[in-house]
Amino acid sequence: MNTLFDNDCRYMSDRELIYEITNNRQIVSDIERNNGGIDLDKLFASLTPGRKKVAIAAVEMYKRQQSLQVERRQIFSSKDVYELMQPLIGDLRNEEFWIVAINNASRIIKKVQVSVGGIDQTSADVRLIMRVLIEAGASLFAAVHNHPSGNPKPSNDDRKLTEQLKKAADIFNIRMMDHVIITNQGYYSFCDEGLL
Repeated sequence: MNTLFDNDCRYMSDRELIYEITNNRQIVSDIERNNGGIDLDKLFASLTPGRKKVAIAAVEMYKRQQSLQVERRQIFSSKDVYELMQPLIGDLRNEEFWIVAINNASRIIKKVQVSVGGIDQTSADVRLIMRVLIEAGASLFAAVHNHPSGNPKPSNDDRKLTEQLKKAADIFNIRMMDHVIITNQGYYSFCDEGLL
């Protein structure tokens, strides 16, 4: 049975793949002069608007499918939360705050983007988060946000928000399983560090 990914692309060299994406031998030559180092931003900037749109859409669809595969599993640990959310927010240039609502069987009910911020901060309203969790019928949840800087260490604001979320969730008998900070290289877990 043929699938979408049954093709020759996985056997192509980087040079051949770049040519498939760009259809431009000059770009392939320019990249070869850089000792084979591929600057994806430069590669995408060199595409025609139509090719760029298709390439970005294909990458986004791939990220979503990666996250969806994890979404079908049970969520037990910070690693599970990281694998679920890293494809969606791990390489963003601005901060986003998400909530993952989970049921008693440790299955995801839904994941919700709560806020979008700037380069080094985003705000999250505890009341809105509680409303999302209550409406979803969540028994537990994970808070997740990214740090575009690549530094996974929590800020004082991150610590304060985590404390507020835990206290609010306790009132509604919803367990906060973790707050995970995601970067493009890894993650920080409040639970793993004994802070929950």
